Amino acid sequence: MAVTQEQIAKLAGVSRGTVDRTLNNRGRVDPEVAERIRKIADELGYRPNRAGSLLVRTKRSLRIGVVLQSVETAFMSTVLSEIERARPHIQEMGAELLVYTTNNIDLGEQLRLLDELEREKVDGIALTPVEDDRICDRINELFAVGIPVVTFNTDMPGSRRLCYVGQDNYLSGRTCAGLMNILLGGIGTVLMVTGYVSNLSQQRRIDGFSAEIRAEYPGIKLLPLERCSDSGAIAREIVLRVLKENPEVHGLYFSAGGPEGGCAALQELGLQGKVRVIGHDCTPANVRFARAGLIDFLIDQDAHSQAVKPLEILLDYVLTGTRPQTEYMLTNIDIRNRYNV
Repeated sequence: MAVTQEQIAKLAGVSRGTVDRTLNNRGRVDPEVAERIRKIADELGYRPNRAGSLLVRTKRSLRIGVVLQSVETAFMSTVLSEIERARPHIQEMGAELLVYTTNNIDLGEQLRLLDELEREKVDGIALTPVEDDRICDRINELFAVGIPVVTFNTDMPGSRRLCYVGQDNYLSGRTCAGLMNILLGGIGTVLMVTGYVSNLSQQRRIDGFSAEIRAEYPGIKLLPLERCSDSGAIAREIVLRVLKENPEVHGLYFSAGGPEGGCAALQELGLQGKVRVIGHDCTPANVRFARAGLIDFLIDQDAHSQAVKPLEILLDYVLTGTRPQTEYMLTNIDIRNRYNV
């Protein structure tokens, strides 16, 4: 919880006005009192509410828009929950959140929501973009009229977005390839299952996985890519069909949603523990299957940072004009198994 000037005032034995004058260098304050106030503020980790100061000067509230796609999936639902948990913190900083969500990946709906946020005169937008040139053009148009955009979870490189917050998904896919090689002892056949071809983060994982396998592990054969639309039910059908057609399959790699369906299929076929499974995200279902030994490895990508960091970057940019230090604000590639999920 953020430290307030009222808390500092009580500890220093002075009025809130005295604390405000000291910390904002306004008016005269006894030097000894000022030193005591600053020491207490430092010890408590006080951060000035720059947004509040701006509101006093501008007499208006800041507005930050959020457009989040595929909220029907477990991971994106977690990101949405983290955004809502951060809402009081963002409000303390002086900003209102306008959160819009879509099910699945819907280009037309995302364009409509971006138009709506522009009409709402938001000061910035955090966006999980659909991979389409029209979204790239829309980001550029928004920037041109003074509405900065931060992408998160999935990126829109080549656009005028301020930065991207999320995993290096290509490297994440390469990491999974290395783990699969260890599980299979360098020899075997692997089925890759992704969610949507229009989701750049999922496709980059597949690209990294397949490139690393072909470059480094010639003993591993990759079957043609399958797509499950982030649906466990569709993933189950895919795995049942492919394993009946290819009984030599020894590994499953899921770049997005669907591992729970794949595990259910393995149980139906009596292949649990015999076919090795790697997936992404510590969702409740994935964690349950990992603890049961059906999923060997999960790669977590820090839902909290993806939810909160874009909002903080936008506020910092709007309030101070400070651009992010780097174009890519990368979250960790966190390897989990049954022992640490």
